[in-house]
Amino acid sequence: MTYDIAIITVSYDKIVEECLPSIARAMAASPLKIAFVLVDNGSPNLRAHEFVKAHIPNAIVILRDKNYGFGNSCNRGTEEVDAEHYFFLNPDTVLVDESILDRLHAFMRERPWTGIVAPRIHYLTGELQETHRRFPAWYMPIVQRTWLAETKFGRAYADTFLMRERVLKERRLVDWVQGSAMMMSSTLFEELGGFDDQFWMYFEDIDLCRRVWERHRPVYYYPDVVLHHVYGKGSATTGGYFKNFFTNRQLRAHISSWIRYELKWRLFSEKAIMTKT
Repeated sequence: MTYDIAIITVSYDKIVEECLPSIARAMAASPLKIAFVLVDNGSPNLRAHEFVKAHIPNAIVILRDKNYGFGNSCNRGTEEVDAEHYFFLNPDTVLVDESILDRLHAFMRERPWTGIVAPRIHYLTGELQETHRRFPAWYMPIVQRTWLAETKFGRAYADTFLMRERVLKERRLVDWVQGSAMMMSSTLFEELGGFDDQFWMYFEDIDLCRRVWERHRPVYYYPDVVLHHVYGKGSATTGGYFKNFFTNRQLRAHISSWIRYELKWRLFSEKAIMTKT
């Protein structure tokens, strides 16, 4: 069977309580043919198969033997189902709008030239998340994670990077969107070879959006539809940057992916940034 949408979710030890029920409600409310695929990265404390099937009985659940990372596992999930579009969705999200799948799908069908579309995202408190951004300068992680963030330069760069000069409820073209919730056509995803799994975690969404723009396919921020996202910031530093480098695997992954991204797109490539947003 060919589905209209395959929702691809990657888990490791935790799925937000309301995530699966909200997905089940959205699937039931939609006239579209929708599949749900969960790829579990060897969770030691989550019986993913039982937990998912209790909420979505016809879900496809892939149990892996270790944590292969976000991009690699998304790629693995897409292999399980034939679908027109993939909707990559984090396990710490809640679909508060039951029509979100229909509306994102309609957006893609009405604009077949679109590369990626992403919804507006709020924290569970209702506060808006800044999930659509410009491509980063090479020094972005340094500014974000050091005392430079509190300087005039750091604050000005953050405003530019996060597109704060624009109205956040305005539909627009953007350089990239967070991989926590994004929809794209399966054909384009497969043409691009999926996520570049050299990025174990972080920068895989920036890299994918950049390759989408290379194909002259736009990335859209579509604030007409909304979902909620816990967004734990697992790589955030507490207690000192250098101490966290040795104790926080996600921080080390962020730095490693930053270096890989710079090597791929700046050192070994002459390509300019694709948009002028």
